[in-house]
Amino acid sequence: AVEISRSVGGQIQLCIATSFTCPFDGQVAPARVLKIAQDERALGASHVVICDTLGQAVPAQVSSLISRVRLETPAREIVFHGHDTWGLGVANTLSAIAAGATVVDGALGGLGGCPFAPGASGNTASEDILFATRPPWLTPAVFGSLVSLTEGLLLELDEPNRSKSAQGARSPAKAFDWVM
Repeated sequence: AVEISRSVGGQIQLCIATSFTCPFDGQVAPARVLKIAQDERALGASHVVICDTLGQAVPAQVSSLISRVRLETPAREIVFHGHDTWGLGVANTLSAIAAGATVVDGALGGLGGCPFAPGASGNTASEDILFATRPPWLTPAVFGSLVSLTEGLLLELDEPNRSKSAQGARSPAKAFDWVM
């Protein structure tokens, strides 16, 4: 599959779901994640995705595991995929970036979840990650457009908006540049 994908310009990601906790087996040992990431069958993968599927990891765990994957497995892009079940999605994402993750996942309005992971909430909201990292291109006007786009999409899908920064942007207090 790796060769076929490469022949058409594609890339393969090795996604390690439940890298921190498993809904059936409990805590996942970092050694187990490292063993999977080092497996020779995964050597053709361009990315390794470390997933906090249940959203139960804390920043120190994320930092430690991302650092170990970066140092102890073949060189490739490291992706962090977090959920915000316990309200630590943004903190975990920032820890992953600081530890060497080169890509992070998010979802508009915190959309998502996992039918195979009882109790898992939606993904970390893209708006919250962007607000926390403030890339140079993110202006209050661009952020306002993103919030409006997200609200329209979620209304269409009949899903709640779980983004804390989108809620903040709608605050009646106008003392902050980012309030719409």
